[in-house]
Amino acid sequence: MGMYGYYFAIDDKLVQQIATGEIALENLKIDDYPGLDIDRSWEAIHYLLCGDIVEGEPPLSYVVPMTTERGIDFGSFGAFFLRAEQVAEALQIISELNEAQLRLRYDFPTMIKDEVYPLEPGMVSVEDEDEFFAYILQHFNEIRRFYSQTVAEGKGLIFYIF
Repeated sequence: MGMYGYYFAIDDKLVQQIATGEIALENLKIDDYPGLDIDRSWEAIHYLLCGDIVEGEPPLSYVVPMTTERGIDFGSFGAFFLRAEQVAEALQIISELNEAQLRLRYDFPTMIKDEVYPLEPGMVSVEDEDEFFAYILQHFNEIRRFYSQTVAEGKGLIFYIF
């Protein structure tokens, strides 16, 4: 069974109400909001940008938000929120990153050693290095487009793993 990352954009006031517990995330019909499925790339993208499986410094840690201070009790793995201004900060920094800069950050052997999901030691080889980078890059570009649309609409977002 895989763990998939999913974003959905919502009104910033609603993000605040969810973050403070005024509204339970379970009470929303998530399919009613613009969303983005990034498949199993979520941890690899976070690691590529932050150099860590979970933690990281803002605004790069806002790209795949997984820090405890942004956490919401939801489902098996929890959810994470970003206010509209944080989405805008993340978009600004990822808009400046091109493929060559991302490639410089990419350390496939270390990602395997650190067991970055979805890489499983013994299940991947050095021949998979370029293919995996292309997979990460594709989803990174989709995140950039989604963040751009979310910022244009002045919305915040929720990210969760299912």
